[in-house]
Amino acid sequence: MIKRIVMMQLLPEKEALFLDIFEEVKTDIRSREGCHDLEVLRSEYDGIISVWTISLWTSEDALNQYRSSTLFQKTWAAVKPLFSSKAHAWTLTLIEKVP
Repeated sequence: MIKRIVMMQLLPEKEALFLDIFEEVKTDIRSREGCHDLEVLRSEYDGIISVWTISLWTSEDALNQYRSSTLFQKTWAAVKPLFSSKAHAWTLTLIEKVP
């Protein structure tokens, strides 16, 4: 399993539009083969709004299949103009989970 974290800083007043787009695609993303979990989170620091997505995938191959899909390309094209800076992404593998 891998965890994908993406941080996107939004232009002022674009949060609602981003969340509307996410609402339209979240079920399709979550139902992709290999996707086990999907979250969207929000942070605000010094007036800058960031949204974060955290997804859990069976493998990096499953993530890459999603990233090469029409769904991803269409979604990314819709949300990218809402960013105030380049998005940052991390793909992480679990070392240990402490219960």
